[in-house]
Amino acid sequence: MRPLLSGLVAGVLTAGLLSAPIGTSAAFAGTTVPGAPADNPVDIVEVPISFAVKNTNRTTVPCASDGKDYTVRGVVIGPRETVAGGRAATLYLHAVTWTSEYFHLDIPGHNYARSLAALGHVSIAVDRLGYGTSDKPAGLATCFGSEADVAGQMVDALKSGDYEVAGRTAAPFEKVFLGGSSVGGMIANITAFSFHNIDGLINQGFGDFAASPYAAEEVFQATASCFQGGDSGALKDYVHFAKDSLDTFYFQTASAEVRKRVPAPAPDPCGQIESVTAGIGNDVLRLGEIDVPVLLVFGTRDAVFPPPAILQQELRYFGSPEVTRAGIPGASHFPILEEHVDLMLGASAQWLDNRVK
Repeated sequence: MRPLLSGLVAGVLTAGLLSAPIGTSAAFAGTTVPGAPADNPVDIVEVPISFAVKNTNRTTVPCASDGKDYTVRGVVIGPRETVAGGRAATLYLHAVTWTSEYFHLDIPGHNYARSLAALGHVSIAVDRLGYGTSDKPAGLATCFGSEADVAGQMVDALKSGDYEVAGRTAAPFEKVFLGGSSVGGMIANITAFSFHNIDGLINQGFGDFAASPYAAEEVFQATASCFQGGDSGALKDYVHFAKDSLDTFYFQTASAEVRKRVPAPAPDPCGQIESVTAGIGNDVLRLGEIDVPVLLVFGTRDAVFPPPAILQQELRYFGSPEVTRAGIPGASHFPILEEHVDLMLGASAQWLDNRVK
């Protein structure tokens, strides 16, 4: 059924959203999320969260890490009673150039985590090691194998309650989903098939071997800078990815206001940049080992993984009991920034609703 599916709907995907489930694959039908109903406001809490982790690499991705103890920090956002109750949460991993702010933007209509909270869902957005408020190992001391290991440790911590949350007792969550944007999606994949400790996977725009020539050139340029010790003005062995083409990387239909208010890009650890190929190779070999439901969310004008990347990726999750795909019309590699962010939110909310209730 899956090869037939690819031929039938590849052209439809580039025009917008798919609508008919075939076999074990479901397609998002286009529900929008304007926010919580006015007559039923949700009491949303946003509190700091932190995890004590070891920067180890117990995955099969061949890359090096320093094995030291660090702290990963972020924010938990959700309805007060749901955060306290610990029924389900989704841990989100950001892309290169970003921090946890991508999922928690201070831009009206584009705060992904807060919008999902208004609909009853708990999101945990963290700054990955080397970014934002989290600890920063040496630039060559962390890689995508260790990032997946750290993500697996955080999932275990959320299920056991072994984490710190400001002003309240940490609650164990019965279910933990793992989501990632771009390379955050690759990290989520590696975590899923390495540790089998998550209840579902959200891949926002990572397509493995479907990368465009533009993406390959940007990785080449960043790697070349890493060989020179990193960029000036950044920590040693840290670089700025896509520093000369951020508009191509970030935007297609984003408004002028969004473009103006997007945070400055964060520098990236060279150990991660240099392990992209190793991470992709491992992902390609083992993606079929993922045995939980998967949601794929890709922009239809993504400069990094353009159509039909979402279909190519979907077909390779053959071990998953259900794969749901959402193509966001006109969106870039980062649909949260774009005009149809409501469709992305709708896809995520609908998928989570079906797995939490």
